[in-house]
Amino acid sequence: MKLVSFRLTEADRAEIAFGAVRGAEVVRFTSAAGHDVRGLDSMDSYLAGLPDTFDRAAAIVADPAQPALRLNDVQLLAPLPQPAALLDCGLSPKHLRASTRTLLRRSLPFGVGRPVGALLGRAAARSKTLRFYKGNHYSISGTGDTIDWPDFTAYLDIEPELAIVTGAEPQQHSAWVEPAGYLIYNDASARDVQLGEMLFTGPASSKDFDTGNGIGPYLVTPDEVPNPLDLAVTVTFDGRSAWTGTTSDYSLHPARMLAHILRRRSLPAGTVVGMGAVPGCCGLDRDEWLEPGEAFTINIDGLGSLAQRFGTPATMPTTGWGRRAPKDT
Repeated sequence: MKLVSFRLTEADRAEIAFGAVRGAEVVRFTSAAGHDVRGLDSMDSYLAGLPDTFDRAAAIVADPAQPALRLNDVQLLAPLPQPAALLDCGLSPKHLRASTRTLLRRSLPFGVGRPVGALLGRAAARSKTLRFYKGNHYSISGTGDTIDWPDFTAYLDIEPELAIVTGAEPQQHSAWVEPAGYLIYNDASARDVQLGEMLFTGPASSKDFDTGNGIGPYLVTPDEVPNPLDLAVTVTFDGRSAWTGTTSDYSLHPARMLAHILRRRSLPAGTVVGMGAVPGCCGLDRDEWLEPGEAFTINIDGLGSLAQRFGTPATMPTTGWGRRAPKDT
């Protein structure tokens, strides 16, 4: 199933409905007649009620007699408007190598940054340690939303990732823990601020600014994602060539990643866990930078398309990376 949170109209800002996509329609679970709809009033209650809520939702979607809304007539929101928690991992060695190289080359003096970046990039790519950091689960945006351009960065970047979402009471001491679902995660990042934070406190303002964590458009249940490490990723723009990658570059299966994290801490239902940037699909890997106001669409096979755009700052700041010239791509 492709589960969605949505509004019926733009004018109805208060009510958030919950349902599933069926072709070009959306089935709203609480409108189903003749079915058990317990735990199907929101994404949060669905996740907390698993596995029973999956069976109830699937029965409704499979019933052709149930009324549905046209997909084009609703406004899709972030599947989890406010996740219970947000974690992000770095499980893509190619990304770690390329991004470290670019980050240090741009952040350190030329004679130092290039060789140090190359050296540490190779070391980052070889690391076998699973590390994760805590993100701001109050800074969520969805498909169709604009990501505010913070006034402290000149190099705002996208970071397309495969992410998982947890269900109720995952097993803490298992070697393999299936997630409740998968979604697209855009971990927008202020690259010219990032290095200083990573060397000391860990990512903060470079990652957790308002609207900077994009998720959507659906939460796709595991039965529709037979191999999460075999999904093509494409980022498209207006006016520049597409960026492409694949989830096969991740070094760990999502079920093993989740099991590893659960050995260290518990995760409430509705936790979003990113796996790290898909190599070749962010500006830092490519040293290619999006412009203020630029629109982009992140597509992952089977998970849909997350369409967003960057806002425009009142003035472009000068940072440690220097003043950014117009059309620095």
